Amino acid sequence: MSSSEDAETPHIQAVPKRSPYGALFSRTLPHYSGRYRVGVRDVEIPIPKQSFGKFKHKSMPNEVGITIDTVMFTLFYPTESDAKDHRVVWFPRLRRTVEGLMKMSNSCSRFCTLMAYAGAAVVIGGTTFPGIPNAPLKAPSGSTKWPLLLFSHGAGSSRLMNSSLCGEMASRGYVVAAIEHRDGTGPHARIVNQDGGKKDFSWIQWSDLNWIDLTEQPSDDTMLRNVQLEVRMAEVQGVLSALQKVARGEPFVSTGPPHLPPSNWDEWDYVRVDTPVIAGHSFGGSLAMAAATDSRFSFSHVVVFDPAMKRLQSWNRQITVPLLVVSSEEFSAGAEFLMLRRTLSDVPRHEVHVIPGSSHPSFSDVFLILPDYVNRMMGLAIDPVYVINDTVDKTMRFLENGGDHVTSSQAMRRP
Repeated sequence: MSSSEDAETPHIQAVPKRSPYGALFSRTLPHYSGRYRVGVRDVEIPIPKQSFGKFKHKSMPNEVGITIDTVMFTLFYPTESDAKDHRVVWFPRLRRTVEGLMKMSNSCSRFCTLMAYAGAAVVIGGTTFPGIPNAPLKAPSGSTKWPLLLFSHGAGSSRLMNSSLCGEMASRGYVVAAIEHRDGTGPHARIVNQDGGKKDFSWIQWSDLNWIDLTEQPSDDTMLRNVQLEVRMAEVQGVLSALQKVARGEPFVSTGPPHLPPSNWDEWDYVRVDTPVIAGHSFGGSLAMAAATDSRFSFSHVVVFDPAMKRLQSWNRQITVPLLVVSSEEFSAGAEFLMLRRTLSDVPRHEVHVIPGSSHPSFSDVFLILPDYVNRMMGLAIDPVYVINDTVDKTMRFLENGGDHVTSSQAMRRP
């Protein structure tokens, strides 16, 4: 698989410079290094109502399981808009997100939450990333189409926390759909249904659940994660169905925020939607590997970053399409990397790369925002921009050569 405009004059990538203070003063994430400007579009659409899991939550006694009737995602894509440089807010609902993160850490006292919000507001409040909202999709050259990549975020994350990875891929010729999983693994999500009703949905703590059919309740989060994996599968199916419908020129209904301007979808038949790439980080990597074996989908390649392998212990189906694994050094030293190795023995076409000096959050935007001295305290030993660019470079090379050979490589020299 290759980018849609390989015949054009080769683009010399300009690696963006980053302040040692991160985004603390600039309040902006680095520009993308590819040849294309990047458009950004939020989409929320209705899907058939589905419920997953037979449990009740102590704060929602009248509801059973997790119910979804919409899916939300952000599109990152090439554009030739001549609009002046725009920025997109990284965390549009910071307070709600902080509350969700504190809930995840079981530190929900009002004082702790207020202190955490004050600290977050100082460090990341108002932070933006490059992108032109609702810009038109650029027409590819000739009869080619833009390749599509679906991205799944990890637990404790959200669709925009990997904006640098998604935006970089878009600047190099991919349409990326970053899915917002409303499965109880994120700190906060705002759901707008087809009737305009709004609902806030946040982290689900496994110990707060009562499983209706069980006399003895689970002792950990494994059963909940299995249900959440099913929810994510349904969300992937909803996103793909929507993009396939758009590519066929069929009417498109959005339930998203009313302040968004109307979107023109006429040019979106330029996207190759039949054999997309599926990618993900951490629990999103678990989803990508599981989805690659699901009969509902026809993915061309799978790309995962530090996949949460223990979430796939009950999963025993073989991946038959090319698989790329990019691992942090932190992940490669853990037990889940050994589980991954055993799984890869049954995958006929795969590549494995380890980025020395990196840690598990390196694939997100977090280390791009924080100052270098904080990053070092959190275990990052190399430039966070290098981690993102090296990850994208490895992904692009893998997709372009088709993953037609078995490789197990570890680049152990630090930049």
